[in-house]
Amino acid sequence: MRKETTTVDTMKTRRATADVERAGGRPRVTVTLPRTSPFSRQMLIPGWDQGRLERARVLIAGAGALGNAVTANLALIGAGHLAVADFDRIDVSNLSRTVLFRRGDEGRSKAAVAAERVRPLMLAGAPIVVPLEGDVVWELGWGVFRRMDLILGCVDSSEARAAIGLPAWALGVPAVFGGLYAHNGGVVTQGVGTGPCVACGFSPAEWDDWSRRYSCDQVRRAAAAEAKVPATQIIASLIGALMVQEGLALLHDGGRNAGTRLFVAAQRPVIERVRLTRKPRCPFHAHIACVEEFPALSNQLTAGELLEALGARGREITVRLGREFLVGCRCKGCGRSLPLRKPRHRTHARDLVCEACRRADRPLVTDPRIASIDALSRGMDAAVLGLSLEALGIPALHLLEVERDGRTGWIELTGDLARVLPGWPGEASPTASP
Repeated sequence: MRKETTTVDTMKTRRATADVERAGGRPRVTVTLPRTSPFSRQMLIPGWDQGRLERARVLIAGAGALGNAVTANLALIGAGHLAVADFDRIDVSNLSRTVLFRRGDEGRSKAAVAAERVRPLMLAGAPIVVPLEGDVVWELGWGVFRRMDLILGCVDSSEARAAIGLPAWALGVPAVFGGLYAHNGGVVTQGVGTGPCVACGFSPAEWDDWSRRYSCDQVRRAAAAEAKVPATQIIASLIGALMVQEGLALLHDGGRNAGTRLFVAAQRPVIERVRLTRKPRCPFHAHIACVEEFPALSNQLTAGELLEALGARGREITVRLGREFLVGCRCKGCGRSLPLRKPRHRTHARDLVCEACRRADRPLVTDPRIASIDALSRGMDAAVLGLSLEALGIPALHLLEVERDGRTGWIELTGDLARVLPGWPGEASPTASP
């Protein structure tokens, strides 16, 4: 067997020496390391850019078992800016699979506790960690994605993965997704702007999982509780580590592994990488070329105030919400009119039935004929124009598609920035001046 000598290629700004000796026919490497940095060992890796990591802005979407593993790994390798997003509360079953949660945390916000516990572990200089409490599908503004260098999707539903992958792909932000089941797992590295998105790799079972969450009227089912995924902390640690490894590759070399999936069978163990195929008709391939930032706009404004701020007086302006607001419907039991006045994603099947029919357990055979809006313009019902954007289902720091005088572009509710990402550094991309 050919014997090889291992050499150490050190960075110019670090002092390190390597003496290679042959002892017993095997290479022996002795390295003198600088004592001034907790990252001295990883800085010896050829091509490693510690400064890039310390400047990196990373969104961890999901703070369960995977999110905990990913967040802790990022903190220890020196990532400087972390945002942790989750809507859920800590359950006692989380404690055996999460390194950042402990007894007594039950009922607390996963995002808030993960951010609180990881802060002391962050070894980068002047680190920032921000909790984002809310549903990553509907309550995470796309302006958050614009201010990230890397997104790590640690969620366990296809709906959430697609909702994260869509803005990441549209805005050209690299993203990595992980999933677990028993002793197995997978990691998908999404293409950036041109390659396959995470939804291009969905299996029929993943599409079925998504459809089961909604009724035939496209509102949430009454029993839409999340299925419990069997897993251990061991597989969560393994998949979390691979996700961070794939993310590091994206930050360092621009995505050699983009558009691939890693299959992990831990009991054997086997790891296999396959390349994904982009589906030309995939509905999640939007592209946003530029965004106008408006510091005076916030989701606390009413719909009417937004239109006025955009100069709707005397001009034809249409603001597309990117979601539906349900105005009213007919009761599925008796057919009488019911007011809804809530976003579709906050509407459940029980909301389409009046109280009397629910009590009488009447057959639900009537077409609800749901009345909805998905855009704002002058001349709309004054009651709708008087609602805040938040009430219409628009999250803080979101992007909205606007058509003005026949031209379409994107605007940002930049007035929410300090509230959503306090102290967050760097510029957003893509950007155009208003």
